[in-house]
Amino acid sequence: MQQERQLQRAKLLEEVLRLQRVVMDVETNFRGYLLAEQPSYLEPINQAEARLESGIDRLTLLTVESPGLQPGIRVLAARLREFIDSKRKLAALVGTDQQEQVRLYVRGGSGRALFLTIEKAIGDFEMRIERELPAEPLTYDAWIGRARWQLLLLELLAVGVAVSCTRALGLVRRPLVERSARVQV
Repeated sequence: MQQERQLQRAKLLEEVLRLQRVVMDVETNFRGYLLAEQPSYLEPINQAEARLESGIDRLTLLTVESPGLQPGIRVLAARLREFIDSKRKLAALVGTDQQEQVRLYVRGGSGRALFLTIEKAIGDFEMRIERELPAEPLTYDAWIGRARWQLLLLELLAVGVAVSCTRALGLVRRPLVERSARVQV
């Protein structure tokens, strides 16, 4: 019985990690789209809803015998849907006369606030899992699983720093002719 509970716990945490990857993919590609305005960055954002629904369905199936976890799934799903929807709507404004709203969203910290809300919802759900299905002593594999999330957060931070540096250096949207004029042959 204990082994089955630990297996269920591991599967739940794996699904949570997959949902975290969805969040990171959306955020990273949203920032890439803001910087480069290349449609290829929109693909992961457009696929995110299907990935989210699939993950929520798997979590729901895994928690059939743990009804105490299901309210957490509903909260998590609502926050993730809100996040994906906001990024999709903002991406649609890029290149339009309403693009200033996107800048205000990014510079005003609204995106960061929403990201922190999602981070809290994920943390709360992980705490519910911990209460419902307590872990055995931390194994190497469990430690690696937790380290993955931290690495994903670092990746997001690196993208943010790269975007900020690029903007600070004025490398965004310079015509190709202007850049090539500086290159001496």
